[in-house]
Amino acid sequence: MNLVRDLYLGWTPFAHEASCTDPVWEPEARMEQGLRGRLNVDDQAHGCVALDCEHTNVYPRYVVRLVCMGCGAVHLIRGEDVGKEHLTTADVGFGQPAREVAGVWLWPGAPTLPGVDDEARDWLITRTPARPRHAFDIAGTIGRHRTAGGLLRWQASAVADPTGPYGDDQLRWARRQSDLRSVDIAAEWIATQYAPQKVEVAV
Repeated sequence: MNLVRDLYLGWTPFAHEASCTDPVWEPEARMEQGLRGRLNVDDQAHGCVALDCEHTNVYPRYVVRLVCMGCGAVHLIRGEDVGKEHLTTADVGFGQPAREVAGVWLWPGAPTLPGVDDEARDWLITRTPARPRHAFDIAGTIGRHRTAGGLLRWQASAVADPTGPYGDDQLRWARRQSDLRSVDIAAEWIATQYAPQKVEVAV
């Protein structure tokens, strides 16, 4: 299960050259053969000390290549036993547009049960329409839960505080409201946490 924060935070973009005039990556992938051992000879054991080793001298190695024709930058990613999946943004949540509610933007996480309950399980909230990339971009979070009676409810957290009582090691919050009846109501609650406070002065 991917937490919504892991879909948006902690990713390092691939860099183009500073002089790049057309920063567009051309992604491609292929499977190639890697060779083990110093001799690289098929009939020579590669010398693995693992008791249940199933390796051979030749093994499949997955390679992803990103090339920018605009600046000539190339990134190669190689790995053995790489898991591959073909998904859509609806499957993973990330890549779908944010929606605005009460002046904040809701960035969806993965659906609760794809094909059955396609609503996001949790959301990151920002105060601008820019996609969040760092913890300081996040104004709050919304997550779903069920009450003891089985009713669907939402929980909202807001106001970042590194020593706050709510959250986890990456995102901690000073304020939280539970048992909200919809995502929109939760987003509205988060928005009010950042609204200017009105002070009445008796004259």
